[in-house]
Amino acid sequence: MSIILIDAGNSCLKYSVLESISEPVTDYFIQDYSNLSQDLRTELENLVVTQVFVSSVSNPLVFHTIADIAQELWRIEPQQIVVEQNSYGLSTRYQNPRLLGSDRWLAMIAAHNEFSDNICVVDCGTAVTVDVVTDDGMHLGGLITPGLKTARDSLGMQTSNLPFIENNAKNYNNNSSLLANNTHDAILGGTLYQISAYIERIVSDIRQEFGDNTQCIITGGDAEQIQQLSMHQFHYREMLVLEGLRIVAEQKLNKECL
Repeated sequence: MSIILIDAGNSCLKYSVLESISEPVTDYFIQDYSNLSQDLRTELENLVVTQVFVSSVSNPLVFHTIADIAQELWRIEPQQIVVEQNSYGLSTRYQNPRLLGSDRWLAMIAAHNEFSDNICVVDCGTAVTVDVVTDDGMHLGGLITPGLKTARDSLGMQTSNLPFIENNAKNYNNNSSLLANNTHDAILGGTLYQISAYIERIVSDIRQEFGDNTQCIITGGDAEQIQQLSMHQFHYREMLVLEGLRIVAEQKLNKECL
């Protein structure tokens, strides 16, 4: 019997299959959205699943696709996780918690569960989000800016002579010359420095405001690239959102057993 955790982000879907909800998430699989219904069904059809928990910030049709698959394969309804004002060890000052984004919320839950100090959570995906949580679990707020792929795509869409750039870490070597001698590398390097410098400044200001002991946790598809240019120390957590989803799922299942 398995439990499936699904993180449906803006660019792709990640899922983890757990045999025990009390064990930390250690691996995951990725599916793109081009043929999600068939691909995900094929990947999951041989599993015996009792629960499906979903965090989705993608198109609502993605959750409906997941629900159809869960109903067809296992005759169960997936639970879609939504942000709550005060639960799972976290409170938020967001004016409308439902607009916070479940991925940001779950990442903060996982980070707060691991670290006892004030924390700064940086998620480097389609958007780069930065959130601050105090040591007693109060989410004070955060910032959002375009991520690497979004910034690169915008240059391709808004200019006549600049090319569209594939967002691939292997395309750009951080050890190469500081200044690029071709347009492709100039866009790759320029956007990488732009976002890295933004995060560098934000983290400096946050640590000045909330103390040098503020722990900075970084996650997301572009996190490893970006943190290489930072002088700050980050704790890299590749599966932060899925781990937060596991924590929430575990507490929900424990409540059902009471």
